[in-house]
Amino acid sequence: MTDLVDVGAAADIAPGKFVTAKVAGKSYIIARVEDRYYAVADNCTHEDYPLSYGCLDGAYIKCSLHGSWFSLETGAPQEPPADEPIATFRLEVRDGRLLLDPSTSP
Repeated sequence: MTDLVDVGAAADIAPGKFVTAKVAGKSYIIARVEDRYYAVADNCTHEDYPLSYGCLDGAYIKCSLHGSWFSLETGAPQEPPADEPIATFRLEVRDGRLLLDPSTSP
C-alpha cells in the first residue's frame, strides 16, 4: 500500500484556482474545479516547462509557453503543439486535508 502525502488543506484552494506542492523533489499542481480536486505533474510534456506558469479554464490547464491545454482529469492534451498527456495522480480529501498518492500515474 502506498503512503498518501498531505499536501495541504482543501479549504485553502478557492474554486478555479490551483497551488503547487513539492513531494520528494517533484512538483505537482493541486487544482480545484468547483468542488472537485485534481493533482497533475507541474510539467508540460511538450517543452518540459512548468504548467504552474499557466492558467485554468474549467477542468483544463494551459501551458503559457506554447498555449497547449491539458485535461486535469485525464492529462490528455487538447490541442497542439503538445501531443503527450501530462501525468495525473490520485488525490483524496479526508478530514479537510488533501492527500496525494505520488505513485499513481497512467
